[in-house]
Amino acid sequence: MIGYIRVSDSRKANGESQREAIKSYASEHHLEITEWVEEHVSATTTELSERKLSTLIASRQSIIVSDITRLGRNKVMQLIGTIAEIAGYGELHLAYNNKVINQSNVDDAEVIFTVVGQSYASAVEAQKRSERARAGHAKRKAQGLTSGRVKGQKVKSKLDEHTVYILNLLDTKASKTEILRKLNERGVSISRSRFYSWLEDRGLHNKKAEFQTDCSKHKAN
Repeated sequence: MIGYIRVSDSRKANGESQREAIKSYASEHHLEITEWVEEHVSATTTELSERKLSTLIASRQSIIVSDITRLGRNKVMQLIGTIAEIAGYGELHLAYNNKVINQSNVDDAEVIFTVVGQSYASAVEAQKRSERARAGHAKRKAQGLTSGRVKGQKVKSKLDEHTVYILNLLDTKASKTEILRKLNERGVSISRSRFYSWLEDRGLHNKKAEFQTDCSKHKAN
């Protein structure tokens, strides 16, 4: 079983969070990771044949990734082909989703469309972040300001890497306490206040209000 990590840039923290999530998943499911493969490339600007993942697939070994976006974000047909190829000879494990794709379910449209949808959602969010950053930079430049971070500017968070996972949990009506616990189990430790701030910065403040309501009900009980 191979643990595969892909980081779009050189920030080691992202790679480490993926590694911890994979290790936690493997331990929970009694799987042995015989090798780690890590690369720092953008799936958007490179072809599959240019990445280590291509060689890994050719070795015909089962793979564990933190989430489906590690295989790709916006090249839908390529992503589906990659999933099908891995499932054709072994298993693809998605740690954050606690899901396995193999020959038994690779032709299940609901399974495939769900994981591909997660990749697309991640790609859209990444594009929006990039556009917001460029717009902010252009505005500061036009005003004669430096391009460094200013007070009130949104800071990139380690939670950004787990946006899809968090949104999926929110969609299943998981409480924020449960989400924090699950994040911690995946190697992502963050305080409740910082999690609230992240929700607000990403336009999910309504979810925070729901969480506070959940907590009030819990205390009342």
